[in-house]
Amino acid sequence: MSALHASVLSAFKSMGWAYHPVPDQEVLEAAFEAHHGKIPLHVQSFDSAGMINIVSTASFPCPATHRLSVCELLMRTNKELTLGNFELEWDSGQILFRVTNVFPSHRYDQKIIAGLIHNAIAEMDRLTPFLGEVCKTPAGELMLLRVPELLQREDLLPPPLDVDDNEDEQIP
Repeated sequence: MSALHASVLSAFKSMGWAYHPVPDQEVLEAAFEAHHGKIPLHVQSFDSAGMINIVSTASFPCPATHRLSVCELLMRTNKELTLGNFELEWDSGQILFRVTNVFPSHRYDQKIIAGLIHNAIAEMDRLTPFLGEVCKTPAGELMLLRVPELLQREDLLPPPLDVDDNEDEQIP
């Protein structure tokens, strides 16, 4: 096991997060309960590059009839992000959030790893109700859907975390 992957494991353990290692790979999989449902997570270590790749997945696929509208939603959302990005696997309709970090040699900060994992879960949780609104719109009405207006709806956002400033946040 590489030192980078050992740091990923330590981050999971120190946060008390459940995970499932993928045999013969430096990969952990997990599922986190978030405000809008369970979010699957995939974390892969690439020791030779000093890089981890974290991918959260939407709990439902995008129907083929709705992919252009979902792509607009993802592109407009990505424009506002400073860390990570949303993707759509066109053939399957799977919606992903991906964040990658390259660490300096042998300086794998567990707090950064935990923060990246939290980011991947929080971003997917934040976008899930917006994706749901697009995907439940009847196909014949998609031309009437205004994605910029949809993204202004604050009623779809999860509530802010209630974190005591004196305690370490157990995320997600």
